[in-house]
Amino acid sequence: MEQNMEYDLTPIKSIIDIVKRDIPIEQKRELLDEYHNFDLAESLLEMTPSQRKIFYACFTPKFLADIFEQLDPSNVVVLFRQMSLVDVGKIINFMEVDDLVDVMQEFTDRNENIKYLGLLDITKRSEIKQLIDYDDTVVGSIMNTKFVELTPDMTVKQAIKTMVKMAADIEFINVLYVVENQKLVGAISLKEIISAGNTPDKLISELMSVNLITVTPETKNEEAIFLMQNYDFLLLPVVDEEFDIIGIVSFDDMFETMNYESDMDYSRLAGVTDVTIDEDTENVVSSVKKRIPWLIILLFINLITSGIVTGYESILTAIPTLALFMPLILNMAGNTGTQSLGVIIRLFATNQLTEKKDILKHLFREFLTGVVNGLLIGILLFGLVLAIKLLDGNSLIDAVSFSKVISISIAVSLSAATLAGAGIPLIMKLIKVDPAVASGPFITTVNDIIALLIYFGLATLMLSELM
Repeated sequence: MEQNMEYDLTPIKSIIDIVKRDIPIEQKRELLDEYHNFDLAESLLEMTPSQRKIFYACFTPKFLADIFEQLDPSNVVVLFRQMSLVDVGKIINFMEVDDLVDVMQEFTDRNENIKYLGLLDITKRSEIKQLIDYDDTVVGSIMNTKFVELTPDMTVKQAIKTMVKMAADIEFINVLYVVENQKLVGAISLKEIISAGNTPDKLISELMSVNLITVTPETKNEEAIFLMQNYDFLLLPVVDEEFDIIGIVSFDDMFETMNYESDMDYSRLAGVTDVTIDEDTENVVSSVKKRIPWLIILLFINLITSGIVTGYESILTAIPTLALFMPLILNMAGNTGTQSLGVIIRLFATNQLTEKKDILKHLFREFLTGVVNGLLIGILLFGLVLAIKLLDGNSLIDAVSFSKVISISIAVSLSAATLAGAGIPLIMKLIKVDPAVASGPFITTVNDIIALLIYFGLATLMLSELM
C-alpha cells in the first residue's frame, strides 16, 4: 500500500522520504535501486546535510561516482566541500576521467585543486592534469582516456574475453579499437564482434574497418560535432601526430558541448556576456553585469550615428519631413541585416561555408536577396509616401521628388544592410574572431550608420532643388 502511495509522489520527494524512513540501510538501498541515477542525483541537491550522510551510506563509492556524474560540475564541487576528504577520494577514483576533469576545473583556487587532485591514484592524476591543460574549446578537454583496446592478431573469442573483462571499467563499449604498437590501425563495432561469435577463431584483422575518421586533441569541438553528426558516430577516436590513440570523445560529451556553444553564440547574438540564468540565484546586479559591457560598447558606436545626424542638420532644417522617415529607414535596415546575420551564423554552426566558392556564392545570393527586397519595399514605400505628400497639399513634382529619395534610400539601404549582415561575420572569421560576436545589437548599430549615410547622402544630392 505504501509503495502505491510513493509512486504518486515526484521521484525526488519519494527518494527523500525513503532516506528519512526508520528502516535498515539495506532496505533503503533496495528501495532506492528502483530509481534512475539522474533522479537520485537531483534528490541530493534537495536533501539536508544529515539526509545526505544517510544517502551516501546506502551506496558503494563506485555507485556514488555514477550518481555524481549526473550532476552539474558546480554542484558536485559544493557537495564535495561538505564531505570528508577520505570519502571524496573514494568516490572520485571511480569517476570517469572526462567528468572528473569538468569537476576539477570548477576548483578555481589552485591550492584546493591540488588538494583534491592529491586524492587520486597516480595514473588517474596524471591523466587529469594532462586534460586540464587543454583549452575547453578543443577535443582534448573532453576526451575520455578509457576505451577497449584490441590487437589485430586477436581471435574473435579472445576479443570478446577482453571486452567482457574491461567492460566494467569502461564507460562506452559501442566501438572497440584495434591497436598495434600503440598505433590505431582499425575499429570494430560491438554489433560486428557479437555477430562474429559463431566464428570464434576468426582474426580481428579480417573484421576490422581501416577507413578511420579521427580527431586530434587540438581539434575544435565544433569540428568534432560536425563529424559526429555527418557520419552518425557515437564515438570518435582521438590520436596524436604519430597516430597513437590517446582517447575517445563520446556523443554525450559532444551534446553537452553543443549546448555550451549554443549558449555562447546566443549570448553574443543577444549582446550579453552570459545568457545562462539560474532563477534561484539571478538578481539585478548579476543581470546588469552580463548586459552592461555590450551596452557601453554600443553607446560609443551610437555616438557615430548621432554625429551623422548632426552633420546633416542643415538639410533637416530645410526639409523637416526627412526626420519623419528616419526611424523607418533605420528599423528596416536593422531588420534585414539581422535576418542575414542569422542565416550566416547558422551556416557557420553547421560548417557549410568552408570553401571560398561557397562563401562567394552565399554573398552573391545575399546581395541579390537584398536588392530584390529593397526594390519591392522601395516601390511600396514610393506609393505610400507619394500619397501622403499629395494629401498634405504638396505639388506632384515635389511629392515625386521626395518619394523618390525615400524609396531609393530604403532600396539601397536594405541591399547594403543585407550584405553587411553576411559580410561582417565573414570578416570576423577571417581575422580569427568568433563570428557570433557580430551580435544582433552590433550589426543593427552598424546598419544604422550605413543607412543614415545613404539616406542623407541621397537626400542632399537629389533634393537640393527643394532646399
